[in-house]
Amino acid sequence: MEGDRQAVGGTHVEQTVFSCSIARHEGDVDIEVIGEIDRSSAGQFRNQLLTLAKEHPASIAIHMDDLALIDSSCVAVLVEAWRFMQEHGIELMVKSPAASIRQVFCVGETGRLLTLRH
Repeated sequence: MEGDRQAVGGTHVEQTVFSCSIARHEGDVDIEVIGEIDRSSAGQFRNQLLTLAKEHPASIAIHMDDLALIDSSCVAVLVEAWRFMQEHGIELMVKSPAASIRQVFCVGETGRLLTLRH
């Protein structure tokens, strides 16, 4: 799945570029996200995550090693997906995030909202 940059009605609209690579194995799903996810691309990312979750895998691991930008829109998508997956007994993990991305997921001084793996 990829986003792109587009011109709409003579106005240049920036849409961030990202790609998701999906691998399924033994009831688990790994998603490698490359590029940028922000307000303009979060909807596509949301649709991809929820579509995968509706397949009811045991777990979904999102690899963010090559993710360049994450903002509150992406965090909101992850929280929504995490809630859906919690209700359906699916584990959601964010794997190998960069230090700047790990900071986004810290919730208070004592905990994290999602499971982060290095």
